[in-house]
Amino acid sequence: MVSDVVSGLDEVFHPTSVAVVGASSTFGKWGQMILTNIIGGGFKGKIFPVNPKSRTICGLRAYRAISEIPDSVDLVFITVPARMVPEVLNQCGAKGVKGAVVISSGFSETGDEGRLLEQEIVNICRRYGIKLIGPNTMGIISPYAGLFATGVHSRPGPGPVAFISQSGNMGNQLIHWARQQGIGISLFVGSGNEAMLGCTDYLEYLEQDPNTRIIMLYLENVRDGRRFLEVAARVNYEKPIILLKGGRTQAGISAAASHTGAMGGEFRIFQGACRQAGLISVDAPAELLDLSAGFSSLPLPKGNRVGIVTLGGGWGVVTADKCNENGLVVPPIPDKIVDTIGKYLPPFWSKGNPVDLVGTRDLEVPVVAVEELLKYEGIDAVITMGFVGRHELVSLLIQTTREVDKTAADWFLEQVESLSSRYEDDYVAKMVELMEKYEKPVIGVSLTRSEKGTVRPVDGEKYSGVFYETPENAVNALSKMVTYTLYHRRRRASL
Repeated sequence: MVSDVVSGLDEVFHPTSVAVVGASSTFGKWGQMILTNIIGGGFKGKIFPVNPKSRTICGLRAYRAISEIPDSVDLVFITVPARMVPEVLNQCGAKGVKGAVVISSGFSETGDEGRLLEQEIVNICRRYGIKLIGPNTMGIISPYAGLFATGVHSRPGPGPVAFISQSGNMGNQLIHWARQQGIGISLFVGSGNEAMLGCTDYLEYLEQDPNTRIIMLYLENVRDGRRFLEVAARVNYEKPIILLKGGRTQAGISAAASHTGAMGGEFRIFQGACRQAGLISVDAPAELLDLSAGFSSLPLPKGNRVGIVTLGGGWGVVTADKCNENGLVVPPIPDKIVDTIGKYLPPFWSKGNPVDLVGTRDLEVPVVAVEELLKYEGIDAVITMGFVGRHELVSLLIQTTREVDKTAADWFLEQVESLSSRYEDDYVAKMVELMEKYEKPVIGVSLTRSEKGTVRPVDGEKYSGVFYETPENAVNALSKMVTYTLYHRRRRASL
């Protein structure tokens, strides 16, 4: 059952009108960063800057107070000093505002006086039925509503991954990385001090959100651990939850207390409880993105048996080791598969799993090898290495050739570059087609870091190509997907 606190949040995250209190044209001020991001992000609803000293800001009419806005307002962003926030919220209540995102700091994270002020604004919001996000937050992003309202102007496209972060700075950094890596976002909330709405409330909302399939959490503290675990276990059964916990050591706990006012508990107890609830725990921010890429773009593996296809032998050896170290099995493959792949390769190839294609230039062989492994019922997932990312190296070769060989024909070099680029696009499309056909994940490792990012969507397809920078990243993501599959299977059997 959805709590009373959560009901009505959809209107907050999909508003038709917003106001920015403390809106400013002074570069770098919070009121300027939030307002310009909302406008620049293409929000289609009404936007009302509020500043008693300005008549227009960014070409929009500015109002002296919330009460003077002639239209209704769904959501208000508040950037004024903390002492002024209660009066602004009282005006919001009288106006019938549904939600308030309090960017302002100076509340419980500052000590006893700030805690009293924080409780005051909570009381005001409860009195008027306002959904309070924050205070001390970096803002929110709701791509499906066209609403980008954070201090950092990164605007990821819409997608299936929701991110709730008690740290706005970390959240904004990860959102920026997500945009660079091609990971689509359904919702981002910098939850800040969580004076009213906490991570558990957001989980309940995301449970009902049709745009969200994967949930990332960065937590420093949980107010009601029992409720959090009950809700998380329920949500995680349908939508994988990937968790990074801050405050795992005494140094981290102390930092969290001064950061958001959070008081952390014993990490090992919390970690054990999360494991029982089936949550996927990670140790570093970058892992959140790696796992969100895999979980959101690939079919879940049905087991832990892995086939490896590599352009060179060393990567296969390292990857096989990593698989074994992470609970994955690299089984031998039948002679029938060896014979089929061997038709395309010289006699000295590896003849086993990992499948080492010995640097072949035959563009058909990698696809044949991957499909042969996917067909085999003894393989649950395939890791491929070196087939995407070669285009960057080809481009460097072409650049050098142009510089040193003036007889090289431009038309020929352009054709080579075009064919190289087209091959990668075709390869990605084929991997996605095979995943659709066999419902098994194919996880790539790029030969070089690509500007196209980790996730490579294919128009009209359910899955996307995923290409990590290193074998260990690919293996780690796959092992966590297997862990989730096994948890899901045990949970289903117990119901």
